[in-house]
Amino acid sequence: MAYWDKNQTPTIQTNIKSFNAKYPKITIKTNLTAYGDYWTKLKTQAQGGEMPDVLWMNGPNIQLYSSNDMLEPLDDVTSQGVSWSDYPKALVDLYTYNGKHYGIPKDYDTIGVFYSKELFKQAGVEEPKAGWTWEDFHKKAKAISDWGKSKGIYGCATTINGDGQGTYYNTIFQSDGYVIKDNKSGYDDPKTIVGLQCWADWIKDGSVASAKIVTDTKPDVMLENGKSAMFWSGDWMASQLAADLKGKEDNFQVVELPKGEKEATVIHGLGWAVSKKSANKAAAVALAAHMSSKAAHQVEAKNGTAIPAFNDTQAAWVKAYPHWNMQLFVDAATTYAVTYPVSKNTDVWANKEADILVPAFDGQTTVDAAAKQMADFMNAALAKEK
Repeated sequence: MAYWDKNQTPTIQTNIKSFNAKYPKITIKTNLTAYGDYWTKLKTQAQGGEMPDVLWMNGPNIQLYSSNDMLEPLDDVTSQGVSWSDYPKALVDLYTYNGKHYGIPKDYDTIGVFYSKELFKQAGVEEPKAGWTWEDFHKKAKAISDWGKSKGIYGCATTINGDGQGTYYNTIFQSDGYVIKDNKSGYDDPKTIVGLQCWADWIKDGSVASAKIVTDTKPDVMLENGKSAMFWSGDWMASQLAADLKGKEDNFQVVELPKGEKEATVIHGLGWAVSKKSANKAAAVALAAHMSSKAAHQVEAKNGTAIPAFNDTQAAWVKAYPHWNMQLFVDAATTYAVTYPVSKNTDVWANKEADILVPAFDGQTTVDAAAKQMADFMNAALAKEK
């Protein structure tokens, strides 16, 4: 079994123990590899026909490995007790390729806005509430930036320096645009451009810190140090923020993303996959099914490291952060989440987004020009995938 997050080792070991209670003759060897090296190592293993039997898979890579016949279709795993309706549909869709399931959802991430109650109070600005809009966000961010200008305080600082999942993917979906559909780029769609232009506008008038600023000082650090009132990010930040802000948690809160034309958040998450060339396929499929069970997800929730994907097992995760409204991340997954955009070779075009879009956000070029450039590059890359 291969995975990349050492923080999840206790969860994995607990669930392996319960698996071995059912199958005592199956020996499982775990292989922990740091995320940066995980995909390099896996590519080499795939080329040599020696992939791990069971492994973590993510959205950007699922189509690459499934389309190259490296992963075992898992549609028959229902005989092991897995039901696809037990997981958010957007996440099941992410791990489906050509009508077949190649990954069983393990956990997921949705996006919200962490904010400093203290800075809102000091600036005399009302705290954000569920149902707020882009206009509400802009007014609040601008008012706080204007108030805090002499102190170097921004209304919002977030990962606009290339993190689509935490920022512009959400506004693209909220403006009813899209990143990819029918193997074509949506970057030059007028509605998509609206979802990109807002960031350029917010940065231009100082409401949101520029990409240069958040590259020099990480936005979570700015939030914690009182240099930013708001931070768009995913639930994965909760454990770090809770640890860094221990004893001061009540000075902070989290709220749903503001709405554009509609409410939306990108959803991403990990999945359990099985190697097509596994020499122990029956055992591998059984293990993947076990790690995807309700009981296994309850262990995940209790340990608090990620939101478990199995429906109605998230309560323990929510309770792990009693000071904050973490339920919003769970509710978003089943009510207004949009699947993370991927293709057969996602990294080719996704890794180009920062180079092309960030200069437009920071006013060095127009958003229209950057969007067209991104669409042209992406369509050329997608054409090579066929």
